[in-house]
Amino acid sequence: MSKPLPLVTVIYDIVRSRGVINDRELYDLVSSKLPGVSFSQIEEALLKLEVMGKIITSSSGKKGELLIEVSEERKYLTPDEE
Repeated sequence: MSKPLPLVTVIYDIVRSRGVINDRELYDLVSSKLPGVSFSQIEEALLKLEVMGKIITSSSGKKGELLIEVSEERKYLTPDEE
């Protein structure tokens, strides 16, 4: 019997495979892999990943919706490049 993966690992794998995902889609995918997981547990894991520098979260502009992306995917421009 294999040991289930930690929630942080499952979330990071999903976000990395999608590039960008919103919090509702992420919840649906995670809960299909880990039944019984709560939205607050996912939010806590997202916070850990963001503090670790693995992901970036931002508002999508829709009421309360959060966009999650892998931090390596985002390209920042320096003032000289703008």
